[in-house]
Amino acid sequence: MAVFSPRRKVVFSCPACGAHLIKRTSYLLHQFLRHDTFVCDNPVCSAAFSGHTELTHLASPSGMPHAPPCELPRTPGSRRDKTLEKYRDDDLAARKSAQTEMTLSLAVNADNTNGGDLDDDDVEEPVADDHDD
Repeated sequence: MAVFSPRRKVVFSCPACGAHLIKRTSYLLHQFLRHDTFVCDNPVCSAAFSGHTELTHLASPSGMPHAPPCELPRTPGSRRDKTLEKYRDDDLAARKSAQTEMTLSLAVNADNTNGGDLDDDDVEEPVADDHDD
């Protein structure tokens, strides 16, 4: 925790004295690029630094139903997750299709065997037991 200011989230430390750097200004240069100015929290040091915060990849797409597509490329992990999700969806669809085909073929085979009707020739006569008691 900084000695000279209220508690803030620390992103950087001053390379000169080790105190926390506090973001003083920040403005948008581009949709995915922000310019930041940091000042050392130690009043004796008072070093100032500037830099950029940049969004480079999309880690997870928006859950909003009508969100516009993002211009940033996906992170490798995000691409892997998307590919795995598509594979699982395709595999599930293939399983359902195979199950439907199997069910239909079983139904067709059952209809072709006897059609559910038994002829007199199809009924077996009971076999008598020849046991002497």
